[in-house]
Amino acid sequence: MGYVMENIFVRSFTSKPKNCTSDVLSPTSPSKLPDTTEPDARFEDESPILGTIRSKCFTQLLLLGAIDSIQKKYWNKLNASQKITIMDILFSILEFASSYNSYTNLILRMRQIPAERPPLNLLRQEFAGTCIYLDILHKTTAAVNNQKEEHVKEEKLQGVAEEKIVSFFEQVLREAFDFQSSMEGTTNMDIHQVLELRSPIIVKVLKGMCDMNSQIFRNHLRDFYPFITKLVCCDQMDVRGALADLFSRQLNSLMVA
Repeated sequence: MGYVMENIFVRSFTSKPKNCTSDVLSPTSPSKLPDTTEPDARFEDESPILGTIRSKCFTQLLLLGAIDSIQKKYWNKLNASQKITIMDILFSILEFASSYNSYTNLILRMRQIPAERPPLNLLRQEFAGTCIYLDILHKTTAAVNNQKEEHVKEEKLQGVAEEKIVSFFEQVLREAFDFQSSMEGTTNMDIHQVLELRSPIIVKVLKGMCDMNSQIFRNHLRDFYPFITKLVCCDQMDVRGALADLFSRQLNSLMVA
């Protein structure tokens, strides 16, 4: 099992995320594992910091899988306090991964390795955590418009979830906004590669905004708007496509209203 998780970690630590969480949360098939059991040479002389990060990632990958299973099968059976605790745990996992995957950190690592190799990263872990986090927040805030809500605890839970989803969207978009603003006019290929590496996270967030409770989106449009308009000028076509979907599903309805 340890070797399987290490195999998952190696792919997570060096690859760009795909559009699903299964690659992160599901162990690699045993038939695809290498026959050799010798330790990977890349890890023989690793620094203590990298070793700590690897250990933490093993734990968090397992935790993500467990939380995903809970939120899919047993979410409605949890009380408000338990749901908030799961949200907080997920956010702490995301904070760890996103900090390691920050624009600045990725650029620094890219300058320390050959040009043909991607920098060490936790993008798969961050993407998987983002998917699960948004699933939970969306299902919790979906009933914000329900005027028949009778339970104070549920209303409080919805308020907490609304605050968390708005804060998360703002944080991801602000980081992209700040980085692109500081790099305007720069032709450095490292910068463009970093933007490309992080684009799946941005796309997932924009798609999450498409699925966001429309009333919540309307209430916080003033906060989102500066970041959204800045991303229109980005070079990543997948980000532009996600923006087009957002305009179609959320902004157009506001104009009609």
